[in-house]
Amino acid sequence: HYFIQSNLRMSVPPLLLLLCSAVWGRSAIRKPEPEEPYMPKSEVNSADYDHEAFLGHEGMEEFEQLTSDEAKQRLWKLIPLVDEDGNGAITEDELHDWIKKQLLVYIMEDARNLHEGNDVNHDTFVSWKEYVATTYGLDYVDNEQQAPAPGEFDYREMIIRDYNKFISADANGDQFLSVDEMAAFIHPEEFHHTKHLVFEESMQDLDRNKDGRVSLEEFMADLREGEDDVEEGERPQWIEQEKRDFMEHKDLNKDGYLDMSELKHWLEPDGVTPALAEARHLIALSDSDRDGSLNPQEIVNNFRVFVGSQATDYGKMLHSEL
Repeated sequence: HYFIQSNLRMSVPPLLLLLCSAVWGRSAIRKPEPEEPYMPKSEVNSADYDHEAFLGHEGMEEFEQLTSDEAKQRLWKLIPLVDEDGNGAITEDELHDWIKKQLLVYIMEDARNLHEGNDVNHDTFVSWKEYVATTYGLDYVDNEQQAPAPGEFDYREMIIRDYNKFISADANGDQFLSVDEMAAFIHPEEFHHTKHLVFEESMQDLDRNKDGRVSLEEFMADLREGEDDVEEGERPQWIEQEKRDFMEHKDLNKDGYLDMSELKHWLEPDGVTPALAEARHLIALSDSDRDGSLNPQEIVNNFRVFVGSQATDYGKMLHSEL
């Protein structure tokens, strides 16, 4: 239920650059935090999702130009890189690790781009003031909760959410974001120290009367906001199905509400991350002998699962290997 918020990009005039350079200096230097991955933006379990997770986004474009035979040949070269221990069997853990490596490219590219756009004084770190100035405007610096003028958009709730993400992503508490901390800021769902924000913001969005839980009525009201995608004749059946799902599967203690623990279980059942779920999904589709792992022949025989009808290149990290 969590969606990554698009930042409101604003051009920064030269005067602001000078002001920021003078005001937002920094002297502390530290090592970056470890990088983490994130999942593709395609629909889960779709072909595009599977290909992007296994090959990387860069790979989807180049690999599509290959014939089936060419795709299989390049896939043979890729398999040893996935098989970490070289025993000829790709386990769930190895496939999980490979997917995380591929997806790491995306989140860090996003983080570097956003970090560069907000690092006004070019000291390799982003302060909260820099972020507010470049995202919402210089008028909001040190005045984030100002009431909007008549007819203007009210950014106050968005700024509060951004601030909560900022301080949570700031792993060392120095009030600045490195590139790696910026990754946690824009993709909190993929980091242990920021994942709680996903659940908290989802609760805030669903819990309309702010009693700390989600009623069936609140749950259905949220779903109805997106029901334009449902065909007119399917709506009564769809509504009843969602109600039953709420009562039978989401409301675990049968009290008529979703509390925070039930919300977490719904959004991330049994603590299974999207990357792990994808690894299991790929194995389920391709494990012909049902031994719980993939051998090279199973991967090549099911190459369309991994690289598409005409395939896709495996991304930047693979170019150096081939």
